[in-house]
Amino acid sequence: MSRYKSLIKYELLTILRGGYSLGFALVLPCILLALVGIGVTAEIPEEAKNAVFAGIFLGFSTLIPLAGVFLGHGANYSREYEANVPQRLNLFGIPVRKLVISKLSAQLIFVLLAFAIYFIFALILGLEFTKPLVLFSMLILLLIQSVAEFLLAHGLVGIFKKFGPTYAVTMVLYFLFMIFSGNMGIPTELLPKAGRFIGEHILPFIEYSNFNNNLLQGNSVEWQPLILTNLFFSLVALIVFGISRVKDKRAF
Repeated sequence: MSRYKSLIKYELLTILRGGYSLGFALVLPCILLALVGIGVTAEIPEEAKNAVFAGIFLGFSTLIPLAGVFLGHGANYSREYEANVPQRLNLFGIPVRKLVISKLSAQLIFVLLAFAIYFIFALILGLEFTKPLVLFSMLILLLIQSVAEFLLAHGLVGIFKKFGPTYAVTMVLYFLFMIFSGNMGIPTELLPKAGRFIGEHILPFIEYSNFNNNLLQGNSVEWQPLILTNLFFSLVALIVFGISRVKDKRAF
C-alpha cells in the first residue's frame, strides 16, 4: 500500500509539473469559458444569462478529462513506453500493472483538482450554481469518462508503441471528439449524418451536458441515452485496450 501511495504521489506530481496537462486541461477550459461565456451572455436578456452560462460551463468541463487524461496519458506513457521505462521498473519490483493503476489513480485525482479550480473560476465569473446534486452528477460522470479515456489512450500506446504515431492519433481523435460534441463552434445540426450520429449516440459528451443541464434547470432527465452513450464509449475503449493486450501483454 505504501508503494502504491508513493507511485500515485510521484505520478500526480509529474502531471502537475508538466505544463501540458495544466495548459490543455485547466487553463484552456477556463479561457474558453471566459471568452465564450462572457461573449455569448453579453447579447442575451438578463434573466437568461445564468442558464446559458451554466450550459457553456457544462460543455467545456468535458475538456478536463479529455485533454488531461486522454491526451496527457497518451503523450506521457507513450514516451515512457518507447524508452522502456515500465519494463525497467518491472526489473526493480514494480509490475507494469501496479504502475498503470497508479497512473490512473493520479489522473483521477488530477481531474478532481482541476474541476474544483474550474468551478471556482466559473463562480468568480458570475456562475450561479445552487444545486449540489448537479455537481455530484458532473463529477461522477467525468470520472467515468476519465476511466474510459484512460483505457482508450493506454490501448493506443500498446498498439503503436511509439510517441509519434500515438500522439498523432490521440490529437486527431481529440479534435474529432470536440467537433462531434459541438465544442469547436460548429453546431451538431450542421454536421454530416454520420458525425451527428457519433456525437449524439456514441460519444458521451452531448448527453452529459444535456442531462446535467436538465437537472440544473429542474426539467425531466432522460437516463437511457446517458447510460447508453457512456456504455458505448466505454465499450470502444475496452475493445481498443483489449486489442493492445493481444498485441503486447507487457502494456498492462
